[in-house]
Amino acid sequence: MGLFEEQTFALPLCEGRQGEIRFWPNWLSSADADSLLSQAIDNVPWRQDTIHIAGKAIPLPRLQQWYGEVGTSYTYSNIRLAALAFPDWLDTVRGTIERDTGMPFNRALVNHYRSGADSVDWHADDEAELGPEPVIASLSVGEERVFQMRHTETQQQLSIVLPHGSLLVMGAGIQAYWQHRVAKDKCATAARVNFTFRYMA
Repeated sequence: MGLFEEQTFALPLCEGRQGEIRFWPNWLSSADADSLLSQAIDNVPWRQDTIHIAGKAIPLPRLQQWYGEVGTSYTYSNIRLAALAFPDWLDTVRGTIERDTGMPFNRALVNHYRSGADSVDWHADDEAELGPEPVIASLSVGEERVFQMRHTETQQQLSIVLPHGSLLVMGAGIQAYWQHRVAKDKCATAARVNFTFRYMA
């Protein structure tokens, strides 16, 4: 694990203020990314949650799991996720990301996109539990997918391809002014696992 080819993107937030995205397309070697993908798919106790729309229960178009301090939980879209303890392999990843980014992280939402039919719609990670200006570190392994962002007021957009083993960090203020998604992709046939690390007091 390590930092290679760091890229930065300056994103407008509000008048006179900018936020920053840091991106490492090859944060993991291909072999380490392969190993992490297999480890996650085989060992995470995946949840198939549902969302309720117009009175109907609809399966979430991806599998997920939440890690953190046992006894705590995280809620979004009326889905409550009770925290599981970090297994050693995932805690090692968390610690390495902390070291390389200089930011603390003590929670992780892990998503399994089984194919291009799985997705996550436009949203921001702005739940009150995450604090006023959360920093989000997103590690992707598996099938390459496109990460799309849009400013909530100006509708300015940015798209970043997330390769196998890439790390993207959304800095302070981004969640208040930008939404993001991973859309369905008929051309994507293989699995992708995404780890989004956060800090909760």
